[in-house]
Amino acid sequence: MDIQADQMLRDELSNTVSASGDVMIVQAGRILRADDVLYDLGIDRVQADGNVVLNEENGDIHLTDYAAYSNALRDGDVERLRSVLNDGSRFTAERGRLEGGTKITMEGASYTPCEPCEEKPDRPPVWRIVASEVEHDQEVHRVSYRHARFEALGVPIAYTPYFSHPDGTIKQKSGFLSPSFGYKSELGAFVENSYYWAIAPDHDATFGLMAMTKQAPLGLAEYRKRLKDASLELSGGVTSSDRTDRTAGQDVAEEDEMRGHVFAEGRWDIDEKWRAGMNVNWASDDQYMRQYDFTDEDVLKNELYAERFSGRDYAAVRLLSFQDIRIRETPLDQPGILPEMLASFQGEPGAVPWVKGQWYADASALGLRRERGEQDVQRLSVGSGWKRRLVSDYGLLTRVDANVRGDVYHTTDRVVATTASGRSRSSTDTRVFPQFHMQSSYPMARPFERFQVRVEPLVAFTFAPNLTGEDSIPNEDSNDVQIDASNVFESNRFPGLDRVEDRSRVTYGLRSGLFGYEGSFGDVFLGQSYRFDEDDNPFPAGSGLERQESDYVGQISASYKDIYDLDYRFQMGSNDLNSKRHEIDANADWNRFRLNVRYLYAGELEGTDIEESREQIDASAQFYFDKEWRSRFGATQDLGKEPGLRKAFVGLDYLGQCLFWSFTGERNLTRDASGDSSTEILFRVGLKNLGEFEESSLRSVHESGG
Repeated sequence: MDIQADQMLRDELSNTVSASGDVMIVQAGRILRADDVLYDLGIDRVQADGNVVLNEENGDIHLTDYAAYSNALRDGDVERLRSVLNDGSRFTAERGRLEGGTKITMEGASYTPCEPCEEKPDRPPVWRIVASEVEHDQEVHRVSYRHARFEALGVPIAYTPYFSHPDGTIKQKSGFLSPSFGYKSELGAFVENSYYWAIAPDHDATFGLMAMTKQAPLGLAEYRKRLKDASLELSGGVTSSDRTDRTAGQDVAEEDEMRGHVFAEGRWDIDEKWRAGMNVNWASDDQYMRQYDFTDEDVLKNELYAERFSGRDYAAVRLLSFQDIRIRETPLDQPGILPEMLASFQGEPGAVPWVKGQWYADASALGLRRERGEQDVQRLSVGSGWKRRLVSDYGLLTRVDANVRGDVYHTTDRVVATTASGRSRSSTDTRVFPQFHMQSSYPMARPFERFQVRVEPLVAFTFAPNLTGEDSIPNEDSNDVQIDASNVFESNRFPGLDRVEDRSRVTYGLRSGLFGYEGSFGDVFLGQSYRFDEDDNPFPAGSGLERQESDYVGQISASYKDIYDLDYRFQMGSNDLNSKRHEIDANADWNRFRLNVRYLYAGELEGTDIEESREQIDASAQFYFDKEWRSRFGATQDLGKEPGLRKAFVGLDYLGQCLFWSFTGERNLTRDASGDSSTEILFRVGLKNLGEFEESSLRSVHESGG
C-alpha cells in the first residue's frame, strides 16, 4: 500500500496511521482519495471520511461521505453512495456493502444510465429504477432489484417485487428479451416474447412464442454458431393457422393448415483461395411471409455454392432454386439451376508477345430444369479475348477488345411458341460469335480560379458478323434488356449470355462537367448508338435499341457543398424525343431539415412482365426540432394509369441520451396477404441497457377502396 497526504501520524501503540489533507492510497490497482483516513495496519482496515472517492481498475468511480474498507480495499461498508460506472451508468444508495471487489449490495438505492441535467443536476433523471435493495455483481455482469419501481421524471410508473438486467458491460447474456404487443387484422391481438440463451461466446440461440387471439401460437427459434473459419445461422417458425387462398377467381378458406418457414445461411472459408456457403429460404405458402411480417420479397432464393479466388482468376459452382411467393398471382415454374459453373482467367497486363495488352478467358456451364414437363436447358459457353489500353502522346485514350465465344445449347421440352413452325421439342444448337470493340475518348480540362471544366467526347466502333438461327436458341437470362447511360458503350447490351448483339455499329457520346475545388460538381453525359444495318434487329420493343438509331440516353449528376445532391437518368426517343424513361433522385440536407425525393417514369417493355408504363413519385422528409426531437413524414404517389396515393406515413421521434421514443402512423393502400389495405399505428420505446421494446402496436384494416 502506498499512502500520500499533507499530514501523516504513526501510532505505534495502536498500530495505526492517521492521514489528513488530500489523502491518496494506492493498493492492488485501486485508488482511494479522502479528506481524512485512519489505517489499522493490524487488521488491514481503512476508514475514510469526507469527500471519499474510490477508483476501480475497470474505470468505475464510487463517491461516499464515509467508508470503511478492508482486504486491500476489496471489502467495505459505505454511506450515502454515489457510483459512476465506466459506461456512464449511475447508482445512488443510502448504504452499501462491497464484497470481494466484484459485488456491491445497496440499500435504499437507485440505478439510471441517464446523465444528470447540466443546468439542474438535482432534477430527477429521465428514467430510473428505485429499489429497497440493489445488487450489482460484476462477475456475472448483472444488476438485480428487490421491491423495485420504475420512475419517469421522478413519477412512479410500475412496480415489481423482483427484477434484473445485464449491467451493460458485456454484449452476450442469457435472459428474456423485451416483449412486443399489438393488433393485426388477420392475427388479432398478439403478444410476442423471446428467451436468449448465451450458450458460449461463439454460439447462441433464441426461442420465442407469438400468441394471438385469432390464430394458433407461432413458435420461433434461431441458432447462431461462429467458428474460426466458418459461420452458421439457422432460424424458423411453425404454426397451425387459417389463411385465404384464391382458386379460379374465388376466395377459398384453408383452415388449421400447418405453416412455417426456414432460413439458413452458412459460410466456410476453407483456405486462402477456397470458400463455400449456402443460403436457404423456404415458406410453406405464398401468404405466410407477409402475414407474419418476415419479408416482402416476391421470390425466395436457395443456393449452395463454392468459390475459388487466385490472383486475377476466379471460379465458382452453384446450385440454385427459387420459390415464387407473389400474392394472388399464378406462380411461375421457377427453374432449378443444377448446376451453374463459372471460370474467369486474366493474364498479366502487357505480357502478350508483340501486341502487348492482356489476354482473358471465360467459361461457364449451366443446367436449367423445370418441373411439369416444361422447357429444360443445358448450356456450355467458352470464350477468350485480348484487350489493351492505349494513350497517345496528345492524350487520346483508346481501349481495344477482340474476343470470340462459342456456345452449345441442348434444349428439351421446348416451349410451344418456338415449336409451332414444326421444329422438334428437343434440339442441340451451337453458336460461334467473334467481336471487335474499340472505344476512344479525348478528355480535355481547363482550370479556373474556383473550378475546373472538363469535356470528353467519346466514340466506339463494334464489329461483329450477322448471325442467323437465333430463334432456335432459348432465351433464359437475356430478357430484361434496357439501354441506359451505364451500358450504352458496352460491347453487348444484352444481360446474360443467351442473346448477343450481332452486326456492327457505332456509339458516340459526350461527357462534360464543372468540378469545384471544394468538392461541388456538375456532370452531364449524353450518348446514342447507330447500327450500320437496319434489318434483323435482335432487341425487343421498348428497350431503346429496337431501331437502327437507338434512343438517346443521358445522366445529369450534381452536388453542391454536401447540401444538395441530384442524379437524373433519362431515355428519350431518337425521332421525336418522346419520353421513354426518367429516374430522378434528389436529396437536400439543411441540417435541421432533410428532404429526399425519388421519381420514376418507365415505359412498357415488350418480352418482359412489364406490360404497361409506370410512373411514381416517392418523397420523405425529416425535421429536427433540436438534437433530441425529430419528425418524419413521407408519401408514395402512383401517377400511372390508376393514379392515387399508395402509401403515407408520419412519425415523431425522441432521441435522448438514455431513452429512445418513436411514434409512427402509416396508411398502406397496396394489397397485402389478405387483399386489404391497412392502417398502422406503432409506438416504440428504447431504454439504454434495458434494450428496445415495442410498447404498443395498433392496426386497423379497411377495404381497398376505403
